[in-house]
Amino acid sequence: MSQLSRNNKTVKVYQLKEYLKDYPNRVVAEIYLEVLQNFDDDELVPDLILENLLLSPEDFKEDA
Repeated sequence: MSQLSRNNKTVKVYQLKEYLKDYPNRVVAEIYLEVLQNFDDDELVPDLILENLLLSPEDFKEDA
């Protein structure tokens, strides 16, 4: 999967699944949750998925 996540080095699939639980557009969220079933929870999210959702790894950084 490293070829699919060249820019994303931190966001794991389980993090995006959690984010999508509260995503405002339920139809889009359900589509991506379905797609994410093809990945292990500890894999990095492919760049294209983050880009399509207008997200970046910075959106998932926790406040220190």
